[in-house]
Amino acid sequence: MYKELVEILMCPECKRKLKLSIIKEENDEVIDGKLSCDNGHNWVIKEGVAYFGSEEQECTNNWKESYKSKDYEELDKEILKNTPENMKEINNKTKEFIINKINENKEIKNILDIATGRGMLLTELVEKINIDAQIICADLSFEVLKYDRLKVKKINPDIKVNYIACDATNLPIKEDAIDVAVSFLGIANMLDKMPEGIKEANRVIKRNNYLLNSGIVIKENSDGYRVVKDWLNSKGIYEAENTFIETGFEKAHEEAGFEYIKPMKIAEGIGEKCENDLLPFENERFSVFVMECRK
Repeated sequence: MYKELVEILMCPECKRKLKLSIIKEENDEVIDGKLSCDNGHNWVIKEGVAYFGSEEQECTNNWKESYKSKDYEELDKEILKNTPENMKEINNKTKEFIINKINENKEIKNILDIATGRGMLLTELVEKINIDAQIICADLSFEVLKYDRLKVKKINPDIKVNYIACDATNLPIKEDAIDVAVSFLGIANMLDKMPEGIKEANRVIKRNNYLLNSGIVIKENSDGYRVVKDWLNSKGIYEAENTFIETGFEKAHEEAGFEYIKPMKIAEGIGEKCENDLLPFENERFSVFVMECRK
């Protein structure tokens, strides 16, 4: 992380200001160090990632286990190979839409990428961003952010990107600190925690600024909806399936307290067989939306 980030950070436990202690620094980036508050809460910075004690979801995206058997480049290639061609096209179109919206506003100084995951949006963003802004990546997984950092160093070593492993429903970021927040299918992967993640995004965004949140939407009367519901229920997660239908996805944003919400359908298609994800469901129609939510 970069030293200036501490100005907008706060302790996730007591909401107090954090102090930075540096152990190792390279080119103004803190590689190893400590963040602490006056109430005695301490958080480590290791391998360039500020780690706030979060743990990965048990039921999805267990990257820590995946990286035990494959390195990050090998895993990325395997996942891309198993992604249907129509989904690749729609993913690219969605990422392009988000990046173009960001590049329209030259006043943006910081960008928060919520639930960054394997950096699908991030790696495109650091290539195509044309404004002078820092990026902050937040994800539950320290492991995935550690490898995201290595990817970005290869793509654009000059851009400033901060990585914080934390709970996106309790971000260690002060209120009204972020110019624009984005999420490429990441908040949607928070399942029953998605509404909390959207509300938390609203809290940290500055007044009159916005969240761009993407998600896959399916039909309520579809086999895919029933399969997702059964799978969630088997994990002890109830009613989260409603966020995968258009009305439920919009409702989660409407209830987050934004002043203005604009749903934008980016693309639609028919699901193809995919080993990576439950959705889109094979042979069923789906859409990808980006919700533009202004505070």
